[in-house]
Amino acid sequence: MKRLINKLKFPLAFLTVLFVMPLSVSAQSAENTGLSDAQLQEILLWSVLAVELLLLILVITIYIAIRVVVARTQPEPAAAQESAVGKLMHKLTNAVPVEKEEEVLTEHVYDGIRELDNNLPPWWIALFYATIAFSVVYLVYYHVLDIGPLQEEEYQIQMANAEAALEELRAAQAEKGALIDEGNVNVVTDENTLAEAGRTYMQYCSACHGNEGQGGVGPNLTDNYWIHGGSVQDIFNTIKYGVPEKGMISWQGQLSPEQMQGISSFILESLVGTTPSNPKEPQGELYEPQGE
Repeated sequence: MKRLINKLKFPLAFLTVLFVMPLSVSAQSAENTGLSDAQLQEILLWSVLAVELLLLILVITIYIAIRVVVARTQPEPAAAQESAVGKLMHKLTNAVPVEKEEEVLTEHVYDGIRELDNNLPPWWIALFYATIAFSVVYLVYYHVLDIGPLQEEEYQIQMANAEAALEELRAAQAEKGALIDEGNVNVVTDENTLAEAGRTYMQYCSACHGNEGQGGVGPNLTDNYWIHGGSVQDIFNTIKYGVPEKGMISWQGQLSPEQMQGISSFILESLVGTTPSNPKEPQGELYEPQGE
């Protein structure tokens, strides 16, 4: 008996954890995630159903373990042990022994193959009844008591939650300037911002446009001639989407909108109008800022 108890220690401890876990998860969800009562009830229900399924599997495993332990603790002849195993398999399958198949033969013959009229396996019948019980619980939970949301209602809830999360994200991004685009970008004149933008320019832009903006692979950024427009919106747009046909990549995947605004401002405030050494010849059209 002690050996049997030792063998069952782990399954029993595991079962205890399975019963306690849904309650713990539900309590934690209520405190930390702000789920509604209906959502918590749904989580608890599915957790209990999962525990019941695992419990069924565990009971079958324990039963088989007990039979094996009993067979090992009571030495019997090999023939008797095979008989015990055969009985166990018979209880699980309820199949007619091969020597008695003549009793369940039917008159149906298919290409020489005779059909047997065997009973359904008990494990299959038990699983079938379990699905019926589950369907009853599902029907009562979702359609009679109307506790859990149906698919359409659940979709609407998830869409509402997603919209609320999106609004929170937009608000957070707005505080960080992440909603800046070519439609609302403006020139930043703050010295600290321009200094940081200068460092970003040196890291990402100087390889093609030169440390002083004098140009190289890319055009000169210190004169008033621009290929794709010289306003802050035009420069931001060029940085954001790039000019793939001329080898300039889109930087929106590597730089934040705030950084692209900073670089655009740095070009206009710190590079345009300067006289770098060995500047590249002007390219594009002369840009004259409106109102100036």
